[in-house]
Amino acid sequence: MMKLKNGTGRVAGAAVVVSKTNPAEGFSPHTKCPNENTGVYSESYDPTMAHCNVTVWNPLGNGLSYEEFDFPIFSLNDDNDTEAIRQCYLGYNLGVNGSTPEYPLCAMQLFSHMHAVTDTATCMRRNDINFSINPEMVCDPLGDYNVWGSTKPLNNTAKGHKEGESMVIAATRLDSRSFFWDVAPGAESAVSGFVTLLAAAHALHNVTQEAHPPRTILYTFFQGEAFDYIGSSRMVYEMDHKQFAIDLDNVHSVVEIGQVGLRSSSELWVHSDPVSRRNNSINVSSLIDTLKSAAMNLNVTMSVPSFSQPLPPSSFQRFLRARPIPGVVIADHQSAFSNRYYESIYDKAANLNLTYPANLTEDEQLEFVTETANALADLATVVARALYKQAGGADAQLINIKAEPKIVTQMLYGFLVRSNNTWFQALISYFKDSLIIKPSSLPQLYSYVWVQGVASPNSTERQGFCVRSSVRLSKAVSPAFDLLQEYSSKDYSTWTESRWKFIKARIFLVASHDLEMLTLGVGVGILLSSLLLTYIISSKADILFSSGREPANATY
Repeated sequence: MMKLKNGTGRVAGAAVVVSKTNPAEGFSPHTKCPNENTGVYSESYDPTMAHCNVTVWNPLGNGLSYEEFDFPIFSLNDDNDTEAIRQCYLGYNLGVNGSTPEYPLCAMQLFSHMHAVTDTATCMRRNDINFSINPEMVCDPLGDYNVWGSTKPLNNTAKGHKEGESMVIAATRLDSRSFFWDVAPGAESAVSGFVTLLAAAHALHNVTQEAHPPRTILYTFFQGEAFDYIGSSRMVYEMDHKQFAIDLDNVHSVVEIGQVGLRSSSELWVHSDPVSRRNNSINVSSLIDTLKSAAMNLNVTMSVPSFSQPLPPSSFQRFLRARPIPGVVIADHQSAFSNRYYESIYDKAANLNLTYPANLTEDEQLEFVTETANALADLATVVARALYKQAGGADAQLINIKAEPKIVTQMLYGFLVRSNNTWFQALISYFKDSLIIKPSSLPQLYSYVWVQGVASPNSTERQGFCVRSSVRLSKAVSPAFDLLQEYSSKDYSTWTESRWKFIKARIFLVASHDLEMLTLGVGVGILLSSLLLTYIISSKADILFSSGREPANATY
């Protein structure tokens, strides 16, 4: 790709046929030090650990996603389209026995017009100066929604500090990215983490309803973390400015689940911040001990890195930028990532060794418990027990907390193999938006969603039902945009995406250069002849088109 970029300038576009097998040597188009400028480590917060000076987290990163290419680059995944292009090329563009191919030749044209130009500040300023009735926006801030929920419903209408509330935050990320838009499976980078946290939340549900611990567990799923922590920075900003359901004073501690799908044997690593641990009031050791004890009698070993190093790229870093808070990040790597395909199109099911026996139907694959599912279920059990203990729960209840491997395997299959399956279909909402009920005399404690439900035996009709939940959505748009209007901010993400026209491609045959010149010459000749003929006819119009005058005494 860099040769094409720095070559003769004759490249009009590139079409990449994605291999079905992952490259053995690994491939990561991200940087070697992800999100290095927006994490906690900086010139003011232990500069010796900034910019991956201690640990290079993604050594295989080549930075390809951050290069600027002035020609469109398409990925081809459909076998039929790929084969049609290949046959067109082989049939017309390869000469016989090494000879020069003869015309016509096969050609491909890519359409991918982007409106945005230069940097975010310029692009957003052009949005603001458009005064037409129907303004055409050229770019938009990257954004989505964070998902959060709690073991005890919170009054979401009252923002800011909740007196007497203490929260243990269980965090993970939802998003992933790759070189190509809309092709980012993120199996290890994202899915392994949020599936584990979902399974832990499921395992905790019954226990927290029957014997709620003194502290509330707040589950947070952040969007946009691959783009300089969009989701976590927004939530922390809102907490700090009394715009969220709780504030930072309510936060007791943070447990984050990072990349956890590629552990070797049974070992996982518990990372913490060496800078905040120097503060005697920040008790991280007890949290680590809680995780270690929760792993007893399970096929999980919670270890601590053997040398002092910063936190890996994680949402917890944005909390530490606001204030010192006890917290840890659980990952399958001691130092550099185990993931050799970080933020690439190859970070898919195969990267997690997610395989199924041959001849299984789709519904049978959905129910088949893989080794990966068992491993993540064990970790989810550890996390759930540790969260319950960290929230002040009784030891006697820990034995009742156990994640279900079947739930984990269904989520892995749905998110990484086939999303259009019977289990996911049962959970889809009937409506585009959730049902929101706001009694005027009561605080808003719950959200309501009407889901399709499962189909009856021997019937296609589903038994829908309403779900009452404490799960909420909150904006995951960087504060640099709609809160601060600082498009060149150094503290918050300033990623935008271009508006674009319809993306398409076509293949066709191109005639020889001589034939094209002949066609052009004939066309020019016809044009000049028609102009000359038109001039002659126009100048003699009174003769050519005159009709004889009728006699004055003509009668009818």
